[in-house]
Amino acid sequence: MCIDVIRRLRNAARMKRPEKWRTNSWIIFHDNASAHRSVLVTDFLAKNYVTTLVHSPYSSKLAAADFYLFPRRNQH
Repeated sequence: MCIDVIRRLRNAARMKRPEKWRTNSWIIFHDNASAHRSVLVTDFLAKNYVTTLVHSPYSSKLAAADFYLFPRRNQH
């Protein structure tokens, strides 16, 4: 379940970045997957004071790396 993954991520953040954990200055980047928008997940994140950055749909600026997946056409 998604909450189990977030719990493991929180534990890893606490162990690997204690300075960010103490100040709560770490952010989870979410895409628009339905599992990330579920009530269970959003309630869990709110109860645990986890800041999230939501990926806006159809934003080429936030997914610029995707353009490297497709070969360029010749301009000739």
